[in-house]
Amino acid sequence: MLDLIVVGNLSYDAISTPNGRRKAAFGGSVAYASLCASYLGERVGVVAKAGKDYHLKDLDRLVDRDIDIEGVKIVSLGLTTRFENVYDENESRKQRLLGRGDPIFPEDVPDGYLNVDKVCFLPIFQELPCQTVEKLTKNGKCVCLDPQGYIRTTGKAGEIVLTDWKEKEKILRKVDILSTSVPELNAVAATGDALSAAEKLSSLGPEIVFITREGGSKSSLLYFDERLEEVPIIPPQVFVDPGGVGDASAVAFLVEYEKTHHPWWSAFFASAASSFVMEAYGADSFGNRDQILARIKIFVSHNREYRGLCKGFL
Repeated sequence: MLDLIVVGNLSYDAISTPNGRRKAAFGGSVAYASLCASYLGERVGVVAKAGKDYHLKDLDRLVDRDIDIEGVKIVSLGLTTRFENVYDENESRKQRLLGRGDPIFPEDVPDGYLNVDKVCFLPIFQELPCQTVEKLTKNGKCVCLDPQGYIRTTGKAGEIVLTDWKEKEKILRKVDILSTSVPELNAVAATGDALSAAEKLSSLGPEIVFITREGGSKSSLLYFDERLEEVPIIPPQVFVDPGGVGDASAVAFLVEYEKTHHPWWSAFFASAASSFVMEAYGADSFGNRDQILARIKIFVSHNREYRGLCKGFL
């Protein structure tokens, strides 16, 4: 039986960073998240679509990690979602849509995926209708959502423009953990103030709002129990590509929170888990639980003010 379902389309990303370029890196939020979760020992299933231009050998990367791909559909007449991601030296991103994948409908979800304990929704561009969310959020599951795919639209040249989405309140009622980033706050909450945004979003349903790192920030922000706390960023050993950090953070938080029910520790754990993702282009670098805990121990040994917060977990 599976532990976790990850939902959202697969993609290829053209990546440009100050360190180099990749024309078509294997990616998509579900790829980052499912692989990250598999390294954490989770039995993972993926619900996704890709097009005729998708390389089937890339699915082997998931299968090789024992990730169930019964929910992955290759649409013979469709396209794979593609983005161009350009990062500056501060990790800030400019993004352009190059190809759009098909929607994921309720009937695309295998029956065997309906009884899992955890669901992580990671849409990337307008592919996840409310009916699919409703089908997968029954029976008391722990539900995490990164809303980026709902708030992305395009400008005249295909550039990604962030805006609010129509079914926000209907969907957020079904969410326990909302994972977003500072640049997305204006779109999802109509304010760039983190506390005001978190309070507003939490009032719509999520008990926890996790505002992940972006743009070279030194901390993430976590809203729970009506308060906002900072969570330090654990740096990678080498910085290559910041893509996928939010996806890995979201799923690592979900997995750890379901085990411990401790929000701050789960966010700290997610910070360490996501640091491994930055050490390679695309979805090619992940840490297992022992490696993540070892990285946390090193960080805490140099930042002793966090020792008390980690007591009982290390």
